[in-house]
Amino acid sequence: MKKANANVFLMGALGHLVCWLGGDLLLYFQKAGKLDVNGLFDYQKTVVMLEGASTLQLTLSGVFGVIAMMLALPGYLAIARFLEKQSKKAARIVKVGAVLTCVSGAVMHFTCTGMLWHFVMAGATEQAHSIMLRFFFETAATSALCMIGVMLVSITLFVMVFRRKTCLPKIACLVNTLPLTMAAGIFLAGVGSMNVGSCLTFAGLYLLTKKYGE
Repeated sequence: MKKANANVFLMGALGHLVCWLGGDLLLYFQKAGKLDVNGLFDYQKTVVMLEGASTLQLTLSGVFGVIAMMLALPGYLAIARFLEKQSKKAARIVKVGAVLTCVSGAVMHFTCTGMLWHFVMAGATEQAHSIMLRFFFETAATSALCMIGVMLVSITLFVMVFRRKTCLPKIACLVNTLPLTMAAGIFLAGVGSMNVGSCLTFAGLYLLTKKYGE
């Protein structure tokens, strides 16, 4: 892979790093403590977790999430270009996955922070919580589409590397969002583990293609 193309992987790494630092951590760590996503389905727990929460912090989390996905998109398209020489079909699958991941991911970040912003601004009432949950379920398709995109990219890349269809060694198939996300989840207790796993994947692809690329 040409040096210029390999460098684009760093855009993917940067995008997911920004998403972790500016999107995930700003959202998870509130004034009252760490946000438990599952607890948001319970009104009383939500009130406690978001007590004293800054609406500016929630807004910035959403904005950073959107910017991060825009930064990451070139990195995903670089994976498609990396595979295109060996398999145009695999490249097309990755391109579809890239769009689903980044477009749906950007929307997902902003809707998730937006519903919490509404809850806080509306006075943390039971009605506000009910509206928040309804909004979440009615926009849940964006989360599903994002995950489908991640799976398309990750599985396609894994199979191509594992089957030695690229210039990379077989073991490099582990440099992949799915296994690295699981590993990151152990150390980070799930706090933005997918963004960390994705960041490591792009950084790893950059180093591997620099070493083994054409």
